[in-house]
Amino acid sequence: MKAKILSLSVIAALGFAVAAQAAVPETAYVGVRGGWAHMDMDTNDWASADDKDAVGYGIYAGYNFTSWAAIEAGYNFFDGFSYIEDQTSSEDFRVHGPEAALRLAFPLGPDGSDIYVRGGAMWATYKFDSSTKNYTAHEIAPFVGAGVQYAVTKNFGVRVGYDYYFNVVDKDGDPDTDIGLLYAGLQFTFGGSEPAPAPAPAPQTVTENFTLDAATLFPFDGSSLCEEGVKAVNDVVDSVNAKNIQNAAYDVKGYTDRIGSEAYNQTLSEKRAQAVADQLQAAGVAPEQLTVTGMGEADPVSTGCEGLRGNKLVDCLAPDRRVELSVTGEVTEAE
Repeated sequence: MKAKILSLSVIAALGFAVAAQAAVPETAYVGVRGGWAHMDMDTNDWASADDKDAVGYGIYAGYNFTSWAAIEAGYNFFDGFSYIEDQTSSEDFRVHGPEAALRLAFPLGPDGSDIYVRGGAMWATYKFDSSTKNYTAHEIAPFVGAGVQYAVTKNFGVRVGYDYYFNVVDKDGDPDTDIGLLYAGLQFTFGGSEPAPAPAPAPQTVTENFTLDAATLFPFDGSSLCEEGVKAVNDVVDSVNAKNIQNAAYDVKGYTDRIGSEAYNQTLSEKRAQAVADQLQAAGVAPEQLTVTGMGEADPVSTGCEGLRGNKLVDCLAPDRRVELSVTGEVTEAE
């Protein structure tokens, strides 16, 4: 009978284990449990049969030092046993008392579920109650057990397990008696540190490039922004803000075409770059965020203009007349 009950408890434990998710370190818990108790009595001169059935129930509490080690304390009641002495006297037999145990677990996940074994001792108070005798005695009853614990939520869990208590009765004149308990329990867990927040995503450095046509920004051969030019510069600032680019640095470079003297073109490119920079400040960009450079005739981007004269050359060189903005800053990707 002992082997059958132990097999049932192992099967129940494994069945719950496949659905389970380990005790959370530095947490405490309280619970209740109840189930089927059986009595294994060494009758010898007694007429009663072994493995008498009853109910077992109790309360328990514990503390998880780690995900695999805990201490527990509890109080048990085994009630409803009976047997017949010498085929004449009906005996009622009940047991109760506190227990202490060490619980060792194999974690099945981070949320408080595990397969466990436990062992300890119970201060068993047992009482015989019959027509021939009525007395109470005490024994220290060691026990071992195994089971599975499943964390339904962070705070609420269930247990299924089997405990076997040795020598609950071990007194001359009384039958040596062990008790097994196949139980289910409900548990509430509290305490423990909150999980550390996930680290904020690291900002990424990005660069946005804008090329503004001088014909859009300025009157012919001028360096004062026209109304359309003001809007074009403001659109750049709006685009940077919309992308939430932080700590933005604006590098403003003015360019001209190769028509005219080099000195004239250098001065014009500087004035145009500064005009754009002034409008950036008007749109909310701080002066320390700006770098302003006149590039004159440098870095032409036009092609196919060789051999052209007059208006055709002016039109062909239009891409060279420009202001380029390079905006570098940081963005943080949303999780």
